[in-house]
Amino acid sequence: MIHTPATRIFPSLWAAYRHRRRLAVFVIPWVVGLGLGVPLLWHQIVVNAREPQIRNREETLSQAYDILSRTLDRLGRDALFLADLQSRFGDTETPITPLSVEIFQSFASSSPDYDQVRWLDTSGNERLRVNHRGGGEPIVVAEDQLQNKVDRPYFRDTAALPLHGLYFSTLDLNVENGVVEVPHLPTLRVASPVFRNGIKQGIIVINYRATRLLERLKRLDTSVDLYLMNQAGYWIQGPNPEANWAWQLGIPTPDAARAELLRGVSTGNKGLFHTVGGDWSYRRFDPGAGLLITGEVVEMRAPDAGLYLLARDAAGAINSQETRGKLILGMVAAILAVVALAVTGRLANSMEAEAEWARQMEDTNQTLRETNEKLSVTQRELARAERLSSLGLMVAGVAHEMNTPLGSAALVLSKAAKDLRLFKERIATGLRRSDLDLYIADSDVSLDMVRDAIHRCAALVQRFKQVAVDRATLERRDIDLALFIPDADPRLRRWDASAGIGLTLNVPQDVAITTYPGPLAQVLSNLLNNSLLHAFDAGKPGMITINVRKLADQVLIEFTDDGRGINDTDIQKIFEPFFSTARHSGGTGLGLHIVHQIVTEVLGGSIAVESPPDGEVRGTRFIIRLPKSAPAQAET
Repeated sequence: MIHTPATRIFPSLWAAYRHRRRLAVFVIPWVVGLGLGVPLLWHQIVVNAREPQIRNREETLSQAYDILSRTLDRLGRDALFLADLQSRFGDTETPITPLSVEIFQSFASSSPDYDQVRWLDTSGNERLRVNHRGGGEPIVVAEDQLQNKVDRPYFRDTAALPLHGLYFSTLDLNVENGVVEVPHLPTLRVASPVFRNGIKQGIIVINYRATRLLERLKRLDTSVDLYLMNQAGYWIQGPNPEANWAWQLGIPTPDAARAELLRGVSTGNKGLFHTVGGDWSYRRFDPGAGLLITGEVVEMRAPDAGLYLLARDAAGAINSQETRGKLILGMVAAILAVVALAVTGRLANSMEAEAEWARQMEDTNQTLRETNEKLSVTQRELARAERLSSLGLMVAGVAHEMNTPLGSAALVLSKAAKDLRLFKERIATGLRRSDLDLYIADSDVSLDMVRDAIHRCAALVQRFKQVAVDRATLERRDIDLALFIPDADPRLRRWDASAGIGLTLNVPQDVAITTYPGPLAQVLSNLLNNSLLHAFDAGKPGMITINVRKLADQVLIEFTDDGRGINDTDIQKIFEPFFSTARHSGGTGLGLHIVHQIVTEVLGGSIAVESPPDGEVRGTRFIIRLPKSAPAQAET
């Protein structure tokens, strides 16, 4: 038989029939590989090409969420702060004082977005209202123009809140005298009750003008269309500007479109969904949720304030990577099909196809090995990026924690400066004893508030410095725990049991270890502070016990209290930085994080927590295991 190129590549039907079983061994894998591999790769190309777009949308959503969270959390804190100030300087039984008017004017001028700042008494009557519009000076509304707001939802809901409660309204267009104000003014109302000596004195209401906030969200990323929708499915800032605020302006909205969007966002607080309009990423935002988590607010009411942030790729965005990948895959698939036919032809005429097949398999294995090596490199880079991200989050957390006390101090100092100018004027015109007494009382309050803010900032900086301590300067030496532990904290040597909290030290003699005394003392001091701050209810007795035992090559230190214990949710996050259940009373959430860092990274040991301890019905036990000889250099 003469082997022409055609007979070598495409065997005759007879040859194929005679070698059908042998050919099937090689042909079937090719058919299955192409039949399954090409669709799977096609799908993977689509997924891989769209992952950057999804990440970009999610990053935009995360930025928008952070902007909303920071803005509205600050708004909530301002309402709480103003309610606290008002409780100090006035009540519903006495006339409005000039000091209260000045505080409200100063507060309104502190932000260009505060449209109105009001105090309503328990009957819903406006006792004091300051308007701040058009970028001008805050204006105190005359008494005869004040209104009764007892029928407004924000008054009813806020009036039912306890001390440190907070109310957020839905974000909508401002309505004056029953008509939507023109030009449109997007407004959010936040309110907090005022208590004086345990008696409710009405509520504080701040009307927040959201125009600049919405514009900022709109300009966040030009490659992504970012929209805002309320929980009822209506657009606040949507694809079609004419459909914004439809429920207030009486604009018809197709029920099918609303239902489709609501179905898409109903799967959770964030996620992805697809409509005829494209692929969407979304995230739910609940105003004030962060304040509840930190404990700054004891109760929240925001029945209709939930919002959805939605992101979609901007019109005209072309994914060239997807097109290029599909084109390459199509070419590769065509080539593979031709190769399969060629291999089949060769197998019909000679055994050379076996060698060709082996070579192709070796190439494929080599590609897989190279791909696996690249994957390992990528995983190491991702782990490094996560470590850098943790450092960034810690720095951001410190900056965020310092912002509140510094802002409070700045506001109080601004008010104190105004009081001083007024006091000087009154000296020039004739000072009365009542003016002097009022100035001294106000100055005492202002100084106390500024001193408290400065102390909080100093404590936060000191704790952050402890987290970042240079471990290269630590000194390792031999210590006897029976002598060392009582001196680790001055309170352990001279315990004050007047508050009803007892202390028991069970430390056997001759328990000597080689370790770092400074960090170990810091661990014991932080655990003692943690128990005294969190474990016991005020006025109730309790007991703190420190037990030390020798093991084979370790020392076991058990720090136990019989207080209220830690719930299952909090115990999972107890060693995380900036996690605190007492932030409203000055806690920073760094104490136990420092303990965990020192024990594991400096002392070379381990720490665990039980609540309640094994065999007990209540309380908490920290179990520390330390080597008898600490490592000479801590791991990094």
